[in-house]
Amino acid sequence: MENPFNTQQNKPERSTLLTVFLVLTFIGSGLLFFSSGFISVFFNHTVELMHDFADDETWGAFFNQASIDQMEKAGKLGYALFAILYLASLIGAFLMWKLNKRGFHFYAGAQIIILFVPIMLGTGGFPGIFATLLTALFIFVYARELKVFEKPIEE
Repeated sequence: MENPFNTQQNKPERSTLLTVFLVLTFIGSGLLFFSSGFISVFFNHTVELMHDFADDETWGAFFNQASIDQMEKAGKLGYALFAILYLASLIGAFLMWKLNKRGFHFYAGAQIIILFVPIMLGTGGFPGIFATLLTALFIFVYARELKVFEKPIEE
């Protein structure tokens, strides 16, 4: 007779694909959360450093005036908004790691909003094709894996 208290065998399992995509999300969203938060907290100093780098012969190619202008236009609050959205994305990934379906909604919502924040801040137009396709790919993979989240546990 099977032990009715042994729920280990009935637990839903995270697929390898889901695990790989979640690790990539932790890395990408984690780095973007950290960098956006850092820029927001040290905004004036960061802009000052970018101006210094733009004037430097070696670094000038990486820091042009157009990117500095966009950064200044986004402002401290714009980067704080990005940090909050990337934090929501991380929370969503953590919940999905725990196979909680709400995590998908956190992640997808945050990522879709992130695509349109530059329009809201007036720093850019419609999202680029690469960013849109990458966001769509991750959301598609996570949506495809939702069946793991909903797997019934037999009693």
